[in-house]
Amino acid sequence: MSKTDLTLDDFMTGLIAGLAELDIQVVSIRGNSFYRAVIEAFNAFEAKALEAHVRPRFWLTLNRVYGDSPDVRDALTRAVQRDLVSLDNPEYQDMRLKISAHEADMYLDHLPGSPDLYVDAARAFRSTYAAA
Repeated sequence: MSKTDLTLDDFMTGLIAGLAELDIQVVSIRGNSFYRAVIEAFNAFEAKALEAHVRPRFWLTLNRVYGDSPDVRDALTRAVQRDLVSLDNPEYQDMRLKISAHEADMYLDHLPGSPDLYVDAARAFRSTYAAA
């Protein structure tokens, strides 16, 4: 895989780091608004990624019946395993970021494309999430 290829885990890392840059520390993952916001963030990212020569090697969609995304759920689980976020007890319905804005820079610097791609995706996430 080349440096311009983007995996789902790369995108989720960048989105989480972008949220940290925007000083967002906790996001509820209850209901479908979280998944919808991640999909919108990806759509915003994808439109700009082509200009930056970054090629996502995945796509994201919502399940028509349940309104969630198994791929996003799996990527979130792997983000927990990489210690980027925690899912708060007792119901595991709140995603708490475990990285600061300062640490986010380190993650963003090692992802394909510019840090602005991910911060813009985080802004799209925030906008869609707030509207839900």
